[in-house]
Amino acid sequence: MTACGHNFCRACIQLSWEKARGKKGRRKRKGSFPCPECREMSPQRNLLPNRLLTKVAEMARQHPGLQKQDLCQEHHEPLKLFCQKDQSPICVVCRESREHRLHRVLPAEEAVQGYKLKLEEDMEYLREQITRTGNLQAREEQSLAEWQGKVKERRERIVLEFEKMNLYLVEEEQRLLQALETEEEETASRLRESVACLDRQGHSLELLLLQLEERSTQAPLQMLQDMKEPLSRKNNVSVQCPEVAPPTRPRTVCRVPGQIEVLRGFL
Repeated sequence: MTACGHNFCRACIQLSWEKARGKKGRRKRKGSFPCPECREMSPQRNLLPNRLLTKVAEMARQHPGLQKQDLCQEHHEPLKLFCQKDQSPICVVCRESREHRLHRVLPAEEAVQGYKLKLEEDMEYLREQITRTGNLQAREEQSLAEWQGKVKERRERIVLEFEKMNLYLVEEEQRLLQALETEEEETASRLRESVACLDRQGHSLELLLLQLEERSTQAPLQMLQDMKEPLSRKNNVSVQCPEVAPPTRPRTVCRVPGQIEVLRGFL
């Protein structure tokens, strides 16, 4: 213990005074050295043992957790100071060392308070960011739910529209096939009637031709008898052309492909 009442281990105080001896300049009193704690000059030999503190220090050294947390690993002194440059706690002996001599040093409690304020500011900022992130997440989740709802609605609409379209196509197919069948039957009936009419005319002409051929082979006097009737029948013969115009293509038209192309423009 120094004359000013501060306690240090003998090895640490001697090391501190040895380093102080090497500083430039002269000390105020010959044979005196500054206290590492309060900087008061003390005679080098005026050191008193503090047996109670020695026992406490010995107990602290035997306690690994306490030694690691509260005491300097090098000097076994309490870590009462904080080096701002190295950002680490130091003891009063460390402050006098060459490593920390020119560094800015604060009391550990003061440094703790300063860092507590900074940590509080940082934590408050992080809390705000967490709140903001949560709000953004909730908004995005709501947007996702709304989007999925709209997609579901659109999907159901597409399925419904195509069901209607399929029903329309089936009905349109049946209508067109029925119309085509009706058109086929009507046109075929007229054409069959024309064929039958022409067939009857052909038979009549063939019969008249046979009669004329027979007349042409008769004897001259017999052939000249009653020529008026055969000649008149020939003059009355004329082929009756069918009134039905020959069809070129069915009138029933399938417009579904064109309608599908129009529908594709809206899809």
